[in-house]
Amino acid sequence: MQFFIFDLLLEGYLTMKQFNVVFGGVISGGHKVEDVKKNLATLFKANPEKIDQLFEAPRVVLKRNVDYDEAMKYQTALQRAGAVCDVKEIIQNVDQQAAAPTPPPPIQPQSGVHMVGGEVQGANEPATETQTKTKSGSGVGDIIAGVVLIGIGFLFGGSIFLGNPGVLDFFFDGLGLFWIGKGIYRLVR
Repeated sequence: MQFFIFDLLLEGYLTMKQFNVVFGGVISGGHKVEDVKKNLATLFKANPEKIDQLFEAPRVVLKRNVDYDEAMKYQTALQRAGAVCDVKEIIQNVDQQAAAPTPPPPIQPQSGVHMVGGEVQGANEPATETQTKTKSGSGVGDIIAGVVLIGIGFLFGGSIFLGNPGVLDFFFDGLGLFWIGKGIYRLVR
């Protein structure tokens, strides 16, 4: 019952947030530009001129104000087509709504990824600082979620680590350890 409530709160939190799917002319390693353009033309049911415009612009928002699940669906479809896109959370508060929107920062080249109209990045090049932050940030978030779940278990009666465990203790500690393990895996891969 308590896990169900936590799940509903997390799901509600993610569905309240809005995201943009942004494309910056980057294609996945191993794909050819012409093939990716054909795939995108098929995916978007657009003519080749429109697709060429996507690759010429520095950054294009392909989908605005969608929930997390829909943004992930778009990102997955674009990855299958050979295009690399970013899912950016829209942060809304009074100060940002009043201020004029600022242009997004340029896309950092990634190892194994080819920039259209730019240099080809080799697979043996080290990750940039931005990539390292993104990679470690996602794993750290999972670790924090695991620690929070173990903490919730403490609030509801204890922990398997303290002895004399109950059903909820196994549940919250097991789920917490799973998220911590997932976070560590994401940090080292």
